[in-house]
Amino acid sequence: MILKRWGVILFLLTALVISWLVFFEYGKEVFSPESLAPSPSLPEPQPFPSSSDASSVKPPEEIPDKFLLQVPFTPQAPTANWDEMHNEACEEASALMAAAYFAGDTRKVLPAAEVEEQLADLTAWEEKRFGYSLNTTTEETAEMIRSVYHLKAEVVEDFTEKDIKDALLESKIVIVPVNGRKLGNPYFRQPGPIYHMFVIRGYTPTQFITNEPGTKRGENYLYSFETIKNAGADWNHETNTIDEGKSIMIVVSK
Repeated sequence: MILKRWGVILFLLTALVISWLVFFEYGKEVFSPESLAPSPSLPEPQPFPSSSDASSVKPPEEIPDKFLLQVPFTPQAPTANWDEMHNEACEEASALMAAAYFAGDTRKVLPAAEVEEQLADLTAWEEKRFGYSLNTTTEETAEMIRSVYHLKAEVVEDFTEKDIKDALLESKIVIVPVNGRKLGNPYFRQPGPIYHMFVIRGYTPTQFITNEPGTKRGENYLYSFETIKNAGADWNHETNTIDEGKSIMIVVSK
């Protein structure tokens, strides 16, 4: 009986030692500095250059494989009030995010009250200038950016992936109008907006990094170039709907 008891004790001690050794080796792997290092993710955001001469910003000779501008984010309905105005406020939200970047604003997210005030000001300006504020065309949105924020806003058609990256590397902001239903964004109120705009603020090796105002989860939202290109559209006031298949963007600079 005594030998049997000692055998059980010896077995338990052996099992305990083996378990401790396994845990020790596992712990070295899990809690090592290498394992605690962050996984590859988004690049470090770059603020707008403090130089007074923004035109001096040139893209680097060697194109980096990832890049990100420090553009503050806001959804177009910052208080989750999805009334008619906010449902159609993607153009204004995109414009004010771009303006915040060029003003040197380094906040990650713009305060809701501040955004609501700016959205009201922008829609009032559009009503006075155009006679309407819902569904402004690419050119009308560019005109608003020039007039209200005194920024340069160039409308570029038939853009390429390189065109977007070149603009970003020159510290410019890209705004793209699209058929929102072709983006496949699961966070949109389905089926999604027929006409939509968003900000492109950077890129990874495979996708573009956006500030997507159509959802509160839109900060750093990723779209592939193919998705952006295939969704391209512009508003047509004559038909009161979108012209699809239009590859067009607004390049905003100081």
